[in-house]
Amino acid sequence: MANIALLNRCNLKCPYCFASSYTGSEGEDISEEAFEKALAFVANDREVGLIGGEPFLHKKINDFLEELKFDARFFRVTIYTNGIFIENSIGLLTDRKFNLLINVNSRRDIGEKYFEKLKNNIGALLYVMPKDRITLGINVYEENQDFSDFLEVVNEYGFKKIRVSLVIPHDKSEGAMAYFARMKGTLLSLYQELKTLGVSPCYDCNVIPECVFTKEERELLQTLSFESEYEREIFLGKRPVCSPIVDIYPDLTATRCFGMYDSERVKITDFKNIDDLKNYFFMKIDSKLVHNLSKPECQSCYKYNTFGCFGGCLCYK
Repeated sequence: MANIALLNRCNLKCPYCFASSYTGSEGEDISEEAFEKALAFVANDREVGLIGGEPFLHKKINDFLEELKFDARFFRVTIYTNGIFIENSIGLLTDRKFNLLINVNSRRDIGEKYFEKLKNNIGALLYVMPKDRITLGINVYEENQDFSDFLEVVNEYGFKKIRVSLVIPHDKSEGAMAYFARMKGTLLSLYQELKTLGVSPCYDCNVIPECVFTKEERELLQTLSFESEYEREIFLGKRPVCSPIVDIYPDLTATRCFGMYDSERVKITDFKNIDDLKNYFFMKIDSKLVHNLSKPECQSCYKYNTFGCFGGCLCYK
């Protein structure tokens, strides 16, 4: 699935934000003409993501949603949002084509006022949307992170599946494996809480390889509830999930993904369609970086050599 960035503005300044270099740069909101071109370009995917910045800050967001509602080229539209400014669009979001991924930030990071507004908006959404079209996400970005605010929302509204994302740090000099080893204790504490609540986690990307966990830790992970065996294998580091997503920006340039924002950037007008561009990124970036070792032991690892593990996000390489 490709994502279209509607703008590079956001109402928050989250300390972990991997898009801070993008949202803090000079730019403009996507025009209606550019939005139409981007939709035509990604139509082969049959689904599309709307990202930002914060997409609900775009003054034309409701026009875009109304158009997508009746656009037969797309069966699914996922909107990535912090959930604070969705109240004026709730009437449109009732259409079954729309899905929301809401990043739930803590009171400490966004303030009490925004946190309460977020909770109220989630409650309002649940009056008009089935719960299976709303996913709550948590970004894990510091050791011993306090997850109480996130778990409060999950528990209050009875969500049984959430998305976990281990944030890619701005400074990657530590290396993927060392970072994973340092952060896994914090993740395991979150998983224990989720297990207590009967909540199933799923990964976005930046999956921790199986070898980072001890035998005892892997046994603990096995006891978690998962929506499917496929989700279980991804979560346990048994299956790679990294592939070109493609993020398209308001100026109709594109990158392989946000993690590669500072890397290869191209104009979509130089390619036939989204399939052509994904293939370009795969040959230009993935096929080369995947062979770079995350640690020396990877060289003799069967899973690594048979592409069953990438050793973490390719952006580290």
